[in-house]
Amino acid sequence: MFRLSLLALFAAVLFAQDPSEVLNRPPDRVDRALRQRITEFYQFHVKQEFRKAEALVAPDTKEYFYSHNKPAYLSCDIAKIVYTDKFKRAKATMKCSQFVMVPGFADKPLTVPFGSTWKVVDGKWYWYVDMEALRDTPFGKMTPGAQGSSPAGLPAVIPDNADFVMALVKADKGSVSLKPGQPETVTIRNGAPGIMNISLVETIPGVEAKLDHLELKVGDKAVLTLRAGDGARSGLISIKVEQTGQVIPIQVSVQ
Repeated sequence: MFRLSLLALFAAVLFAQDPSEVLNRPPDRVDRALRQRITEFYQFHVKQEFRKAEALVAPDTKEYFYSHNKPAYLSCDIAKIVYTDKFKRAKATMKCSQFVMVPGFADKPLTVPFGSTWKVVDGKWYWYVDMEALRDTPFGKMTPGAQGSSPAGLPAVIPDNADFVMALVKADKGSVSLKPGQPETVTIRNGAPGIMNISLVETIPGVEAKLDHLELKVGDKAVLTLRAGDGARSGLISIKVEQTGQVIPIQVSVQ
């Protein structure tokens, strides 16, 4: 009962209308264009067509998009949009359904509201992340500390959406550089409160990719070994978490 009440309160606060929004209505063509781009972007996520979704990511956010885990959304809807900067920036409130590894919700999809920020670049709307805003918390602006100084289990920054749940299984690096004869490794760690199964779902021709084991117990880790063979080329390798549908991308650059 408490869990449902908490979610209801969260939704009520998030969806409450600011009176200024009524006076800040966008031109119809602007609103239609943004809604079309948002719908397209999240439908690519639902279909797990992340390469296509990349085309709707702002240039200054592409590195963030490459290196972060992609949530496995089952469906997404736009709840509301608030425009700023003379209708050149906007924050959409999305309601996306996904499986999350949280006690009481692991066996059924949970629909969670979260913010999605957009801006106009060269006349078109693009999804972006404000890196400075990510560091703003109720306790002030977070600054990077010494490596390894953060308490275990705490995120480096506090996100404004539910995607942090998807980061419970994560890689220690989002990209690697390969040279012939010099293998590289990526460690996948399970921070979820249960057993997770992983598998390779996207590979690169000429690049050998091998996981040392596929079942991760609580706190366990697996090692992905990468080797460049004949005709190897740069690209993306993806690891999928069976229980959540989460996709972990690893960008591979062949020297």
